[in-house]
Amino acid sequence: MSLQNGLIILGILIALAAIAGYAGLTYFYGSIYDFDQSRDGPEKYGHDDVKEVTFTAEDGSTISAWIRPPEGDAPVILYFMGNFTSIGPSMFRLKPFLDEGLGLAALVYRGSSGKGGIPSEESFAADARALYDQLDSLMGQEIPPEQRLAHGYSLGTGIAVRLATERKIAALTLEAAYARFCDYFTNRYYGLPFCMIMTTERYDSIDRIADINAPLLMLHGEKDASIPISSGRTLFAAAQEPKEFKAYPDGDHVNLNKLGIVEDSLAFYQTHMPGSWVNE
Repeated sequence: MSLQNGLIILGILIALAAIAGYAGLTYFYGSIYDFDQSRDGPEKYGHDDVKEVTFTAEDGSTISAWIRPPEGDAPVILYFMGNFTSIGPSMFRLKPFLDEGLGLAALVYRGSSGKGGIPSEESFAADARALYDQLDSLMGQEIPPEQRLAHGYSLGTGIAVRLATERKIAALTLEAAYARFCDYFTNRYYGLPFCMIMTTERYDSIDRIADINAPLLMLHGEKDASIPISSGRTLFAAAQEPKEFKAYPDGDHVNLNKLGIVEDSLAFYQTHMPGSWVNE
């Protein structure tokens, strides 16, 4: 084989490898989000006091959220759910807080719950800002920044972190948080360097957390196989004070609601978000 033919074959192989790599990466990006598509409303889950509302996103799209006003001056939770679910099945995490009088503004992600739109890190960030900016009108009452807290679970922690760098909140709760979302895929797929490959959908919370001035509460299970607690601790170490990290020895990725996080969260809010609601 001549040198020229060898170079031609090498070039073809490189081109085929590039095409295969691009196709594989395209497929991967398309499979990142896998939300539940249930269209059931709040009443299906026994929440007659919660309503689904629509509002306008920054790009002009119509998006929605599940809303319940607070009792008195109790905090309002701006909630950002995880992957592989929808707001309805997530309500079991939120009901104990509603029972204590806290308000709720839970963003319904694009591409979830039977909604249209293309899910992405940038669209979620923009929709979170729109939810924050229109919260007063959606609630039908003024909700000052001192009454707003952001709570992210799993995937939603990256959305909550980013919102806390772009808008004023009174407290930030991160449940099963990662330092970078791309690390989740490295952990899942045998140590492959996804953070070197992914250019979008990275959710680089570790690069943003130090810019947050709000009190931070992090909750993580020591047996979490999806997002190892070490990733959460890395994120926590980069955050400013005041901050608190709660580790649950029997906690995994989905069961922290059974292990005391409601009580721990309420105690944290009562310390950092004082008001008449604390004594009610």
